[in-house]
Amino acid sequence: MADASVMSAHVIRNWIEWEIGSTQQSRVLVIETDAEMRPGETGYDVAILEEVRTAAALMLNASASPIDRIRIVPVRY
Repeated sequence: MADASVMSAHVIRNWIEWEIGSTQQSRVLVIETDAEMRPGETGYDVAILEEVRTAAALMLNASASPIDRIRIVPVRY
């Protein structure tokens, strides 16, 4: 799988999580970013979020294993 942190300086790290329901399970690509994700807050920039989204999509497409969803989350310090 491609490394999203190389594609965007705002991707801190990434990992795969499993979501298991009563009848199905799915793989979720989680992208952690330092980009401000709340509109109206200082530092919010649509172009930066698009860069992060594009990096995530490239990772999704480069994955040898199927990924069902992408989740972009704020960095935890």
